[in-house]
Amino acid sequence: MVIAVIIFAVVIFLVLAATAVSMDIAIVRRKNPVKVHGKMGDDSSVDTIFKTDIKKGMEWINSKPFTEHEITSYDGTKLYGRFYKNGNSKITLLMMHGFRSNPIHDFSCAFKFYFDKGFNLLVPDQRAHGKSGGKFITYGTRERYDAKAWLEYANTLIDGGELYATGVSMGATTVLMAAELTLPENVKGIIADCGFTSPADIIKKVMKEDMKVPLFPLYYTTRAMTRVVAGFDFEECNAAIAVKESTIPLLFLHGKSDSFVPFSMGEEIYDAAGGKKQAVWVDGADHGCSFLVDHDACANALGSFLGI
Repeated sequence: MVIAVIIFAVVIFLVLAATAVSMDIAIVRRKNPVKVHGKMGDDSSVDTIFKTDIKKGMEWINSKPFTEHEITSYDGTKLYGRFYKNGNSKITLLMMHGFRSNPIHDFSCAFKFYFDKGFNLLVPDQRAHGKSGGKFITYGTRERYDAKAWLEYANTLIDGGELYATGVSMGATTVLMAAELTLPENVKGIIADCGFTSPADIIKKVMKEDMKVPLFPLYYTTRAMTRVVAGFDFEECNAAIAVKESTIPLLFLHGKSDSFVPFSMGEEIYDAAGGKKQAVWVDGADHGCSFLVDHDACANALGSFLGI
């Protein structure tokens, strides 16, 4: 009996310890994040294959003047962003980056394209990233309200004109889930590059396929601990549901060889969207690489979608 109790206590301790580690990796802000979908320097990593393109793009945007801005989101979180004004342009693009990344990296190869087409660029750090406040990453659950706040703020930077929003990976899910909110009337389109269907779906996928840990009990204990500690639920929102009734035009980009966010997730959200929509599915493109692998197809689709 004593031995059984000891074994039970050890098992509970191990489950709780694993849950704490899992939650830390999944949602807690870190100065030096753990990469869960490819390591810098791997021959197959995006940063290695497209090293020259990424470096060139980062150097280009870092050479451009910008103004710094801070807003307060709905829950009191302070958010930081850069604004790149493009002459007298009246068209502004909000750019939301991905999980444990930064906008200068994630949009490195798209900044010049949009700027040359006449867009002002509003480039925030997502909550719990960079110079923005926040302790927890919520996979779009709270970030969708941040996107709404930035779009509203954009109208104070440029009087009138049109607004668009784009995102990569978690940023794509962020702007897609924002589509079900009451956004400014001058938001004319959303561009989603390799977004996942929901926080629950991507966390389950990462645990099972990338981290090789059992969903039971770890997903369920991590979900429960996250609800208690961080105050949000992995299952409280879903991009496929968010776009069903949206009247904002949507453009989807997704690589068919995406090793992190399955291509099937992009298809599911696209199929669920009830309004005007377009899609570019790129053969051979890994996560976030559609624009790099088939620049012409993506650029043509963007030109048509944006009317430029």
